[in-house]
Amino acid sequence: MKSLDLDLGRLLRRTMGLNHDAVSQSDLLSAVRERMETTGIASRTAYLGHLKGSRRERQSLVESVRLPHTGFFSNPEPMAALKRWVTTHWLARPSKRALRLLSVPCATGEEPYSLAITLLEAGLQPTQFHIDAADINDRALRIAAAGVYPASALDEVSESVRERYFVQELGGHRLAPTVRTQVTFLKVDLLGSNPPGHNYDIIYGHSLMIYFVPAAQDRIVMRLERLLRPAGLLITGPRRTRGRGDVVVPAWNEELFRARSAPATPAQRREEALESSTGVAKLREAKSLVDARQLNRAASICIGVLQEHHACAQAVCLLGQIAQLEGRHAEAREYFRRALYLQPRMKLALERLRECDKLAAPASR
Repeated sequence: MKSLDLDLGRLLRRTMGLNHDAVSQSDLLSAVRERMETTGIASRTAYLGHLKGSRRERQSLVESVRLPHTGFFSNPEPMAALKRWVTTHWLARPSKRALRLLSVPCATGEEPYSLAITLLEAGLQPTQFHIDAADINDRALRIAAAGVYPASALDEVSESVRERYFVQELGGHRLAPTVRTQVTFLKVDLLGSNPPGHNYDIIYGHSLMIYFVPAAQDRIVMRLERLLRPAGLLITGPRRTRGRGDVVVPAWNEELFRARSAPATPAQRREEALESSTGVAKLREAKSLVDARQLNRAASICIGVLQEHHACAQAVCLLGQIAQLEGRHAEAREYFRRALYLQPRMKLALERLRECDKLAAPASR
């Protein structure tokens, strides 16, 4: 049995990048027994051989593992971070284009539906956003699409939100159409050949990394970054580094801002950001507004510059200063880090990042 466990773990890790430690051994072995009965294979050794030769069977095994219990708003802090980013940055943009989000993995749907409710509660109209929710598990997707949940899934939902967005019925609590129509469910293998669409403004994968080994985590993050719009928001949970024993455990507010753009040298990026006198004038105006503490107007100008010039380190740094002045130090740190990604020797961003790190240091001890 122990040998089977080891071989099974190695197989799932090698072929699908899955971290089988994220699933209890009893649940995994229960799924193996279920699949052996379904396929009519009596020997564990024979089933393992069948599993090695069939990606479809590996997929079926993963789908047979008992789904962990989830609930609505089970991670309130990253939801609050997303809401703050949308209200502070997205709604300040002049663009009338709808906000596009990707929730992955969506499991049985509680997380993407929670995102939809969060955005509706933030004041967005249904026409202003849409969520694609992706998962590899067909069974989970069927549950999600049905939109009916037991009372235990609503433990963290306030009475007022229940009244607005849920209808109690004999089989449980059914989501209102105003929420369900905001979410489209997709079957997606993040390491396979059928990635989801592209040009997302926000990709929310707070629980994604626990299911994959470090090498697969790196590949998934690279793929997700390619799906983001310029200056889009990527929220992930803890990630393991590929070094021996090293672990990176970011807090919920370690949001990763990534600009999806063609490879370019730092000099080319600076030329792109300041290719017109209009861009220079806008940045000067934004800097003056920051100095005058007219932060909302300054942020709107910076966002407009980023829409025109996707890799403008100066605009990103100014957004970091605005966040810093408003007390959003974790968010400011990510802006300064991104500014340095675009322009590694940017002195102001380096100084401001050190200030943020000093503020964060006592809390980490």
